[in-house]
Amino acid sequence: MGNKGVLALRKQLKREQLHVVWLELHLPYSRQLNRAQQRIAQLCVLNAAVCNATLPTLSATTKKSAAEAPLFL
Repeated sequence: MGNKGVLALRKQLKREQLHVVWLELHLPYSRQLNRAQQRIAQLCVLNAAVCNATLPTLSATTKKSAAEAPLFL
């Protein structure tokens, strides 16, 4: 997902969170609140997946193996 997609995802998540706060105050036991909470959970999972996918990982080829490491006596 590109940078614009990640920003759009975070913006949508923030918007949904504000909507849930409003619903909790005005419609505390509604289906609409339940669906909004479900959407937030889905967006959080998607956000976590995107963040984990964009983290740099160590490549096995760049790491020296124990056999190649210099020995210190």
